[in-house]
Amino acid sequence: MANAWPKEPRLVGKKTQRLDGPEKATGRAKYSFDKSLPELLHASILRCPYAHAKLTEVDTTAAEKMPGVKAVYKVVEPGAELFYAGDEVVGLAADTEEHLADALHAIKVKYEDLPFQVFEQDALKDDKKTTPPAGGNRDNVKPGQETTAGDVETAFKECDAVIEGKYGAATIAHQCLESHGLVAHWEADDKLTVWASTQAVFGTAGELARAFKIPAPNVKCITQYMGGGFGSKFGPDIQGIVAAHLAKIAKAPVKLMLDRAEEITAGGTRPSTYGTVKMAATKDGKITAYQADTYGSAGVGTGVGVQLPYVYPVANVKRKHTVVRLNASMSRAMRAPNHPQSCILTDCPLDDLAAKLGMDPLQMRLKNLPENDEKAVANAPQSYNALRRTIYTKEIEIAAKMANWEKTWHPPGKGPSKGPVKHGIGMALHTWGGQGIANNDVKVTISADGSVLVESSTQDLGTANRTVLPIVVAEMLGLEVGDITVRIGESQYGRSTGSGGSTTCPSVAPASLNAAIAARDNLFTALEDKLKVEKGDLEIKPGKIVSKSDDKKTWTWKAACAKLGMDVVKGEGNWTPGLSNVGVGGVQIAEVWVDTETGVVRCTRVVAVQDCGLIINKLGCESQVAGGVIMGVNYALFEERIMDRVTGRQLNPDMEFYKLGGIQDLPRVDVHMHDMPERGVIGIGEPPTISTCAAVGNAVFNAIGARVPYAPYTPDQVLEALSRKEGKG
Repeated sequence: MANAWPKEPRLVGKKTQRLDGPEKATGRAKYSFDKSLPELLHASILRCPYAHAKLTEVDTTAAEKMPGVKAVYKVVEPGAELFYAGDEVVGLAADTEEHLADALHAIKVKYEDLPFQVFEQDALKDDKKTTPPAGGNRDNVKPGQETTAGDVETAFKECDAVIEGKYGAATIAHQCLESHGLVAHWEADDKLTVWASTQAVFGTAGELARAFKIPAPNVKCITQYMGGGFGSKFGPDIQGIVAAHLAKIAKAPVKLMLDRAEEITAGGTRPSTYGTVKMAATKDGKITAYQADTYGSAGVGTGVGVQLPYVYPVANVKRKHTVVRLNASMSRAMRAPNHPQSCILTDCPLDDLAAKLGMDPLQMRLKNLPENDEKAVANAPQSYNALRRTIYTKEIEIAAKMANWEKTWHPPGKGPSKGPVKHGIGMALHTWGGQGIANNDVKVTISADGSVLVESSTQDLGTANRTVLPIVVAEMLGLEVGDITVRIGESQYGRSTGSGGSTTCPSVAPASLNAAIAARDNLFTALEDKLKVEKGDLEIKPGKIVSKSDDKKTWTWKAACAKLGMDVVKGEGNWTPGLSNVGVGGVQIAEVWVDTETGVVRCTRVVAVQDCGLIINKLGCESQVAGGVIMGVNYALFEERIMDRVTGRQLNPDMEFYKLGGIQDLPRVDVHMHDMPERGVIGIGEPPTISTCAAVGNAVFNAIGARVPYAPYTPDQVLEALSRKEGKG
């Protein structure tokens, strides 16, 4: 019989303080960046300063003779083509950071400067073929095939209202507070241990084993604490491989962590996406046609796409998406890849169309929600497709009430504010998967002293996964969360999947439930002779083990475990179907104040209503949603990678000019978890960052009555939109 979640849980779904909170607050938590070992060497990478170049000469002779230099590793040899300012050339390790810096300067390198392109518009006008081969050619521009559904032309002719506008968002950097990198230590020629900043502990160990052709069990990856990844840290990456090579050459441990400029230029980006969208509707607000011609860039990569139209089904659709490859670092997955851009390109035009119809955009959204799928209702009643309209309708109702939408919303540009500072409110919807995945091993060990140990190689990115496992185990064993000892973040604890796609909690929570139940059943088997009660008659109550048939037979947890003597009891579990689900919906409403004289936008409040199925730790979920909103507000108002057309370099690879909101810049975030425990566990890491930017953009439109087309919605863009509205632009 398959295991199931408890119907009346004591701990699951309640608010539990993170177990690692005190360690992080006091500085006791040690990250990979903090790792120090005897005779540790410091390493760095010499990088190409040109956006596109051919390496013609590299001479490390002088550098190798510099004081303190212990190892040099050439990433590329002369003749290699380098494709962005920051591309890796030579790795070097030395005894001090000062010696390291001096030695890097001593490396003699010559380049042949080649043509480059760092702006989408330049490549679209004149494709110079400056990027590495992909799909058999070196084109910067990869035109997308047009896809069509229904009769778009007729729908546009027969509609009651049409809008057409430009929308989009700039490239942004991951900007992880703990930068990419690791500490590498060879214990023997075929035994490697790394302390890595990674969101895939087991996977990183496997990649290193393959790279150095050594048995997988001989590579140990440790990630006790990690300072952010957002989708950019799924393996050792080139810097991790370089660090391991340097450590092997030097026969000493090596630390190679990117500095702030490297982190921004080489650590990963979210792709840009821009486009022209045309949308039509009937006078009652039903969307009848959607047409989009979009483009975006993933740097030298190709991983940029959109899902259009987003959330709302439209019968007549025509779309074309062009990938523009540029001489910039390759983008990486970033918290809900492609979804924030898709949301902007759908929810913002929807508000413009609602304004043209003179409609409240909330009501227009209600008219265009996807229907509950009849087949899914019959075959999988708790699936997203079976419940999507129900979920969104309820979430919109909750969000509207929390934001007092009925009294606060006003037609765009028609608010009650009389002075230059205008108030606006806007909303947007999103969806995400968040499914569970197999190959996540969890082990639970019960000892004779009553202690319980839970082990898994899974990582905690700050998502409170270190707290999720003991919540589930304590729930099933009748204990408290603090009674459980947790060991995670070390690859030798078994298989685990990377933290991507919001899959971690829906993978390890079921696995820990299965492991705890297995340990409980094995405990009953071990105790039945000693307690003189058949194992089928034993059950767990909070803090004790009791006989179902004889209420006089009861033992405290510790007294019962003491009967084990010298033995321990173990249980193992993996993910199994039925305990998790896939697919969530969310609604966000943002409020802003816009100064029409300076163009400054201040987001003062965001209401976020989010489904994630069965909640394991409500406090952790609320924190995840609030964190996602904060990232979304930064995407909307501050973050932008700024490139130099002349040099091809990034102009703001720092934390001074790469803008992030400070504590006074960020809004009040009101989170409501739309708890649906009957659906099983679903991931929460990515969805709450999706719709924030579109909601802020719509709030700005509501405030000033002019569409600011591209995020970030900076003062210059706001003033330009106001100028166009007044007929001056």
